[in-house]
Amino acid sequence: MNTVRFPLVAGLLVAGMLGLAQVSSAYSSRALSTPETGGPFPGEQVCARCHQGSEVNSGSGSLQLLVGEVSASDYMYTPGQTVTLIVQFTDATVARSGFQLTARSGDGCGQPGTLADTGATPAGTIRVQEATCGTGGTVQLAGHRRPEVGTTATWQVNWTPPDESVGPVTVAVAVNGTNGNGARTGDKIYTSQAILQPVSAQAPPPAISENGVVLGDRASMTTTMAPGAIAVASGSDFSKDGSTVPGTVDASGLVSTMLAGTCIEVNQQFAPLIRLANAEVIFQVPFESGLGAGSVQVVRDCGEAGEQRSNSASVTVEAVKPVFYLFSEASAGIAGLHTDLALVGRADAVEGVESRPALPGDIVTVFGTGFGPTSPALATGAIAIAPASLATTDVRPMIGQMEVAAADLLYAGAAPNFAGLYQMSFRVPENTPAGQHAFSVMLNGVASAAGPKLEIGAPEPPAPPTTPGEDETPMCVVDLVVMPGEKCSATIAGFAATFEVKEDGDACAAAGVLSFCHSEGNLKSTLLLFGADAEENDDGSWTITKLPPLDP
Repeated sequence: MNTVRFPLVAGLLVAGMLGLAQVSSAYSSRALSTPETGGPFPGEQVCARCHQGSEVNSGSGSLQLLVGEVSASDYMYTPGQTVTLIVQFTDATVARSGFQLTARSGDGCGQPGTLADTGATPAGTIRVQEATCGTGGTVQLAGHRRPEVGTTATWQVNWTPPDESVGPVTVAVAVNGTNGNGARTGDKIYTSQAILQPVSAQAPPPAISENGVVLGDRASMTTTMAPGAIAVASGSDFSKDGSTVPGTVDASGLVSTMLAGTCIEVNQQFAPLIRLANAEVIFQVPFESGLGAGSVQVVRDCGEAGEQRSNSASVTVEAVKPVFYLFSEASAGIAGLHTDLALVGRADAVEGVESRPALPGDIVTVFGTGFGPTSPALATGAIAIAPASLATTDVRPMIGQMEVAAADLLYAGAAPNFAGLYQMSFRVPENTPAGQHAFSVMLNGVASAAGPKLEIGAPEPPAPPTTPGEDETPMCVVDLVVMPGEKCSATIAGFAATFEVKEDGDACAAAGVLSFCHSEGNLKSTLLLFGADAEENDDGSWTITKLPPLDP
C-alpha cells in the first residue's frame, strides 16, 4: 500500500505545483497581452481589476518614471534617438512586484517607435509584446516576464522614437505590488503617466531678466513691491505662442490669474494678470503675499504636468511703496489729468493728445500704485467700482517743497475700473509759482520715488465778462427733464461731464473721450459710481434724479 500511495501523493503534489506555476504564469503573462497601464488611452484598463486590495496609488510606496535618468517632465525626445525608460518602485509592505509600460501617440492607439529590452537586467526578465488597441491597431507593451522579489524593483526599457516627430508622446506605466499570499487580495497598484514633447515642439522655459521685476511705474526701477500694487516682470518666453493677451475677468468678477496658460506666483500666491506678452507680464502683487523678502516666478503651461517654471526673481515687499506713473518714458511729466481729461503737461507733452499745464486753483488727478490698503478693503484682483479711499489719513502730497493742504486733497484711493491702480485728486495751491516742480507724496512716513514733475503754468488775465448765449448748454440739476436732442453739463468727481438724450431716445453720459450709453447697458451703473442717476420717461425723455455734491 505504501509503495503505491507514496507515488500517488507525490504525483498530486507535483501536479499541484505545476498547477500553481501555470496559474502564476497565466497571471503574469496576461498583464503583457492585455493593456493594463491605466493610461488615458481608448479602452485602457488597470491591473486593479484583478489584483484587489486598495485604491490605485493609495499605498505608502512610490513609483517614479525616469527618461534618460532625468524626470520625465523635464525630458524632450529627439526623433530616432534611443533613450532608456527607467521604472523605479519601492513599497516596504509588498513581497514581489511586476510592471507594464507603453508609449502611445495620436489618439492613444498610435505606436510611436519601438520598445525593447535594454539587457540591463538578467535575460528573460523583461519582454515586449503587441496588443490590440481601438479598432484593430496594435501597440507595444513592455513588462515583467517574472515578478521581482522584494520591496524594491527597477526595470529598464529602451524606447526608440520614429525618425520624424509625431508630436506629444504619452508614456504610461503601472506596477502591481503583491503581498505574496497567492490570492488576488491585499495587492497594491501604482500608476504614472508622462507626456514627452519633441525637442522642436517646446519653447525654452520662461526666464526673468536680472532685476527684471519692478513696480509698475517702470521709471523708479525699484524691486521693492507693496501688496496690491501693479508690477512688471520682464524676460523671455513668457507666452507659449509668443502672443500678447489682455487681462480678463473671471466668473467671480476678479482679474484672472491665468492668461493663455501662463501664471505668476509671488511668494507662492497666484497674481492677477493685467497683460501678458512674450517678454513682459503686468500683474498685481497679491495682498496675501506677505511682507519682507519675496520671490516671483513665471509659470508657463501653469498647472499642467509639463509646466515650465522660470528662475526665481528676488523682491522685497513692504506695506506701502508709492510711485507715480509718467505719460512718457522720454519725459519726467507725471501722468495727470485736468477735470476735462486733458493731460497735465506742456502743450507738446504727448504727440497728438491735448495737454496743458495746471494753473493755481486747478483740480488735477495723478495716478500711481503701491499706496497700500483702502477702506473699504479691496480683494486681490478686485476692480474698483466705487470710491475706496486709502485706509490711512497720513497722506501729504508735495509740489516741490510746498505741501498741499489737507482741505485741498479731494480724494486719494483706488482708481475706478482698475485693479491695483490708485489716483490722487487735489487742488493746486493758489500760490504755486509757474514752472516744472517735483511731485511726491509722504504716505505713512514713506516718501514716493523721486522723478515725476508737475507742470504749472502762469494764470492768464481774466477775460472780460460775457453774456451767455441762448444756445449755451444748460447746467444739469436734479429734476431737470432732458428731451431727445437736448443735453446738459455738470462737474462730477472733478471732471467736466455732459448728459445727452439722442434723437432716438438713447441717453449717454460723457466725460472727455469716455462715453457710457443706455443702449450699451452701462449708463446707470457708471452714473451711480459717481453719485448720479437718471430715469427714462415714457415719452423718451430722461429726468435727472440724483447728482453728487458740488466740488468744494
